[in-house]
Amino acid sequence: MIVARTMNESAEVIRQVYIGHEPRLGRDHAGTEFRVVSARAPVRAGSLGADRVHVTVNFRTATEPFDYLFALSVVNGIFAVAIGDEACRAGAGDVVLFPPGSPVAAQWADLDAGILRLPLSTAADLAAERFGIDAADLRFESMLPVTPRLGQYFRSVCAAVGRELMADESAAAHPLIAEEMVRHAAAAALATFPNTTMTAAHVAGPGYVAPRALRRAKAFIEAHAAAPLTVAEIAAAAGVGVRAMQYAFARHLGTTPLAYLRRVRLEHAHRELQAADPTSGATVAAIAAAWGFAKPSRFAAEYRELYGRSPGRTLRT
Repeated sequence: MIVARTMNESAEVIRQVYIGHEPRLGRDHAGTEFRVVSARAPVRAGSLGADRVHVTVNFRTATEPFDYLFALSVVNGIFAVAIGDEACRAGAGDVVLFPPGSPVAAQWADLDAGILRLPLSTAADLAAERFGIDAADLRFESMLPVTPRLGQYFRSVCAAVGRELMADESAAAHPLIAEEMVRHAAAAALATFPNTTMTAAHVAGPGYVAPRALRRAKAFIEAHAAAPLTVAEIAAAAGVGVRAMQYAFARHLGTTPLAYLRRVRLEHAHRELQAADPTSGATVAAIAAAWGFAKPSRFAAEYRELYGRSPGRTLRT
């Protein structure tokens, strides 16, 4: 936890934790407090971070452009923000996302908020995988959700990620789970806030993919199932582009590369459950987490669907 009790200290906290900025400071008073509780998990592209912020001061500042995705969910208070020609006053229940690359002018008073921070490159890679646009062409075009319902959904994602990151013995300590969490948060951001994936022009089909390329992709997934993988890495190992890889999996296997990866991980977990000795302390939750399944209930449902029995029964027999 970081606690600042003067305006100058508060300004320095923002510089150290978030971004360079030029504050317009008022006077300190007896109740001045800027409190930040933070948690982070390392991911391939940098780090996934969540913060809980409590501020008792009236604070104004102008920031440098952000180079990562910064989302703020207001719990109490008012957060007024302007980015370019767009401005809003966010109150309790509202969420905003700062489009990277643009300076931000902001003012807040008596604010309680949750903050989610994630690498822009995670969203860019996901945009390339799902929509076929060049990662460098991803741009967020507004700080406000497309619809109120999507805003509520994104808030729930931010809250869930924050709770897990700040939990004792967080599952996010496992690299596979951390990667799934950051990709889920990035997907929610792409679906919630206006960006170029929503307006991308039609891209021509990916063309022919040789069977040997699909075999290379499957072999790569099998050999690296325990590591965090992206579609771009699978495609590179196969020697084809991302869209071509997705097309090949859909046409020949009726699935996606990441769904195939998840199935392979489920099979590895199955074999590990068969070989494990429950009297030695092995548990379903631990084995599931080792293969990237953060939620035991979801793992159990997928396992039962594939194998027709519960993972606990497999472990015990």
